[in-house]
Amino acid sequence: MSKQPRDDGNEPIPVLGLRPNKGHQVPYTTSSNTSPAISSSVRVVTLYATTDCFIETGDASVEAFTSNSHFLPNSVPYDVSLGAENDASDNDKFVAVIQSESAGKLYISERE
Repeated sequence: MSKQPRDDGNEPIPVLGLRPNKGHQVPYTTSSNTSPAISSSVRVVTLYATTDCFIETGDASVEAFTSNSHFLPNSVPYDVSLGAENDASDNDKFVAVIQSESAGKLYISERE
């Protein structure tokens, strides 16, 4: 049975809620910066950047690079899966970020 919210017909609505007190802010500049650890049960995060940047997900040693990391445009909320493992604790738990052209802040919302 789905734990998703339900509509008036009692059908699941495919949307994930925000985890209470699990929003992270990660400032970034010309050096890669890594987020705090994402909760072990989380499979999806929403990312929002104040300036264009590049991101990577991974373990505590993950780094982002301007040459080959994933581009995240500013002002666009973007949902990212942390992995496809059956056990969520085996998925990525960190997000690394580096600026594209100017410093900014990456907002990370844990979803459940």
